[in-house]
Amino acid sequence: MENNIKTLRIQNFKSIKDVTMEPRRVNLIIGMPNVGKSNILEAMSLLGGGEGEKNEYIRYEEIRQIFRDNLIRNSVKIETDKQYVFFGVNDKRDALELFWIAKEAFMRLKEAAKKAQSPAYNYPFDTEDGWLLQNLEARVDKEDKLSDDARLSPGAYIKMDFNGKKMKSHYYMSSAKVGEKPIEYGVKVYNYAKNGVIDVDTYHSSLLTPDGKNLITVIQAFPELRKEIARMFDLYGLKLLLRIDARRLEIVKDMDGISYSYPYSSIADTLQRIIFYLAAIESNDDAVILLEEPEAHSYPMYVSMLGKRMVESRNNQFFVATHSPYLITEVLEQMLPDEEQAKELAIFVAYYEDYQTKVKQLSDEEVQAIRGDSVDVFYNMARYIPRPAHG
Repeated sequence: MENNIKTLRIQNFKSIKDVTMEPRRVNLIIGMPNVGKSNILEAMSLLGGGEGEKNEYIRYEEIRQIFRDNLIRNSVKIETDKQYVFFGVNDKRDALELFWIAKEAFMRLKEAAKKAQSPAYNYPFDTEDGWLLQNLEARVDKEDKLSDDARLSPGAYIKMDFNGKKMKSHYYMSSAKVGEKPIEYGVKVYNYAKNGVIDVDTYHSSLLTPDGKNLITVIQAFPELRKEIARMFDLYGLKLLLRIDARRLEIVKDMDGISYSYPYSSIADTLQRIIFYLAAIESNDDAVILLEEPEAHSYPMYVSMLGKRMVESRNNQFFVATHSPYLITEVLEQMLPDEEQAKELAIFVAYYEDYQTKVKQLSDEEVQAIRGDSVDVFYNMARYIPRPAHG
């Protein structure tokens, strides 16, 4: 994989003050309710660049609620081995701005500022986030006037402004022309939406985030996905009918020589959910896929199926917040017997201490013990949470 995340640091996002993680290919995030598991995924969604409106999957009523303790001066920073995301106040414009930039591009621009002896460079980077928001734009403009060979690649940096409660890309700062489609950044959030739109006709090869509005197109495009869905309906003597011109899915039963069709929306919510998540996995390649409690309202057999499919999808990386012992058991049983795959699994325990979200990564020995001792991690969560220093 090229887009996989090897290091992750999140600062000042909602309940997160400062969390550092070393992800692997399959990353399971567990913990008690209301400790901030979803906040980790929401923060990571900002790594998706300008794809989609961020308010579709970041939950808030007022923009300030995204910042730790509701203080907008606590600039949000998300850093991986490939990207930087900064969200804070641009004092020159008296506005909130978000800046996404490839790590390589940022280091290059910062070095250019250093060589130019820019006064802005005198600010220590770790203590003066305003350096980026207030000075990088001018640096970018100057860099863009260089020869084609010296330019940053299209989509290497994106700025987002904010209008009311909306978090939507305002314009792209890159060597691409305004209005051109930016490159895809690999980080994708998927949330199943009951009775959601599924008939949008697009040229995207992958399921659209966050709720799969092009599900019909994806089912049509991927034969293995169609076969998997067909096997699911065979259990009930039913078939899936795709009306291509009408952009509609139907369920068909044959009885006494007559075919009866029913709308796709009439089938069990469990089946619609598993089809949605299977489509997300099957249609992506070299993607970082974020899933929050994909097991919700699902039959255990299908939760296990989802876990197995994630393990088999070797060219995607997964971050999954879950409360399901079925999902965890399936992933452990699929990955731990294989020495190579065992090294691709990470389990993170999120917990709440000192009014902030903290994260502990379980050791390989602890993960093996969960499987070997048949330990239910959810009933024994306290075993994995560090004791407070004052406790």
